[in-house]
Amino acid sequence: MLAALWLLALQPPTFQERVEVRQVVLQVRVLGRDGWPVLGLARENFRVSVDGKPVAVESARWVDSGEMGSSPGENHGGRLVTILVQRDMQRARLSGLMAYKGWAARLVESLPAHDHVALLVQDSRLYVYSDLTPDHGAVARLLRTGLFRPPPKTPPAPGRASVLPLLPESAQAAAATREKGLLLLARALAQLPGERVVLLLGWGLGRFSYPGFDLPGEYLEAVALLAAEQVQVFALDITDADFHTLELGLVQVAEDTGGLYAKTHLFPATATGRVLGALSGYYELAFPRPPLPEGVHRVEVELAGASGTVLCRRTFADPPSVGLP
Repeated sequence: MLAALWLLALQPPTFQERVEVRQVVLQVRVLGRDGWPVLGLARENFRVSVDGKPVAVESARWVDSGEMGSSPGENHGGRLVTILVQRDMQRARLSGLMAYKGWAARLVESLPAHDHVALLVQDSRLYVYSDLTPDHGAVARLLRTGLFRPPPKTPPAPGRASVLPLLPESAQAAAATREKGLLLLARALAQLPGERVVLLLGWGLGRFSYPGFDLPGEYLEAVALLAAEQVQVFALDITDADFHTLELGLVQVAEDTGGLYAKTHLFPATATGRVLGALSGYYELAFPRPPLPEGVHRVEVELAGASGTVLCRRTFADPPSVGLP
């Protein structure tokens, strides 16, 4: 027995290293009345609270999307922009899409040259009309003249970020609802690196059934994944109507992901300009992870000593510590 204890004492102690995520980083967009970013803000201009309790902002860094790198790929520095069009033959939805598709093409043509753009269309299933490409003109032409034609068959370009391998044909065919299509896209974007945004040209999400409004489980899963990946959804409501019940879902997805909601039927140029302004850059806020239980936490961002509209996701997920043997 004593010999065994002596041998045990001679053995070197074992250690387990734990790497803890101690900082939370948020993408925050601040827009002025003209729809363009409010520049020159510092960390003192932001008030952040988590689960209702204030936290100290350590840094606020402006990121100009027009000055990002190019050639998205495994280690790209550019931006991936996915346009998701909800296509429907109902009169107000069809007329609204027909009226705005030319403006949507101009929006794509106005994006920075380094942005890679994909075009997806949703009706009774999901279709990929264009894989991620730096050819903004090709995507613009599809928006102007190709939305009601069969999708072109184009293989993914080698050495370039691609959504095609992440959206197999069987999965596209099974995405029979708008929420399932959004979830399929969210899962694909979660596997791609870098800054990612979604431009949703849509007529609605969710279901209205008296006396309330319901968002299905696929929506909840999709926005949780999009928010965790800091993928903002900019929802452009193409319905040709001053108000409709399903716009509540479009407003919700923009708010849940830190994006923007805008109607297009009366002032399409204004809506387009607001989206372009929001896409032009953001503030990257960093603050210490609060000593809270692991899970999803509510986050609020307000301005101090400045005015503007703040766009930021509503939650962040607090991951567990990672144990390394």
